[in-house]
Amino acid sequence: MPPCTLEPVPSIPLIVDIAQYVRLKEARERGLALSARGITHSIGREGNIWLLRVAALDVAAAMEELEAYDAELKNTEVCSPEEPPVRLRFWSLPLVALVVVAGAVLQAERGAAWTDLGILSSEKVLAQGQWWRVVTALTLHGDVPHVLANVWVGLLFGGLLVPAFGQGVTWLAVLTAGAAGNALTALAYWPQEHRSLGASTAVFGALGLLVGDALWLLLRRRAGRSWWKWMLPLGAGLSLLAFLGAGEGKASVDVMAHLWGFAAGLPLGFGVSLLRPAHAPAPVQFACGACAALALAGAWVFGSLHG
Repeated sequence: MPPCTLEPVPSIPLIVDIAQYVRLKEARERGLALSARGITHSIGREGNIWLLRVAALDVAAAMEELEAYDAELKNTEVCSPEEPPVRLRFWSLPLVALVVVAGAVLQAERGAAWTDLGILSSEKVLAQGQWWRVVTALTLHGDVPHVLANVWVGLLFGGLLVPAFGQGVTWLAVLTAGAAGNALTALAYWPQEHRSLGASTAVFGALGLLVGDALWLLLRRRAGRSWWKWMLPLGAGLSLLAFLGAGEGKASVDVMAHLWGFAAGLPLGFGVSLLRPAHAPAPVQFACGACAALALAGAWVFGSLHG
């Protein structure tokens, strides 16, 4: 019997070029999408062309991810409306600052009786049903530095939210997060009596809204499959909460209110982002802003009548 001979098996390249791009930016963006899915890649160059390369075993998964990324990018470009001029997008910021300062001035003129009427009290909220205090307490402050700090940080966080939520939805969400944070604070201390005031609960509610929106963007862009991708916005939010909300150990700083404001804002931000509020028409944004203003004024009117 003649000896058996084996034909050589063709070698399979370990690295495969799966896409080519004219601009390096395009290759890097697709590479980030692959990294988010845990696919190792490299970028090479041949002449004026940038090549995206992956291991041979990852070709199928990489091509699937690139197709999904390009489809999502195309859908975003088609659906995204033309952004309004920047000068029109942030007109609400000075208005909100004016409302906060006006509340502080009114508190100074009315004195202790006005503060007692609106301050958050776990006893009066939960035992006596004075629910308006979770809102009115947001307009009261301990001193001038307290007012300035809340205005500065609040406008910073609010300004970051406006492009994502729109102006009316932003401030309605911030007010809702602040009121929910105050309600949770009262519940956390109950049955012990606890009194607190200040817009800082809403300020850290806005921080929670930002983190919730960032988490939704990760999920929507298919970039949240690795756990550490989710930890980035959470870690950043918690770091800011610890840095800005601890108050350097001052006894007058209500750390629990800051924490509960953040905790209320985070899921609310995720939920609001699902509705894509930035695409809401101007009348809807105006209605949401009007609801926030009416809720704030209505809480004080109701408290004045029934307090």
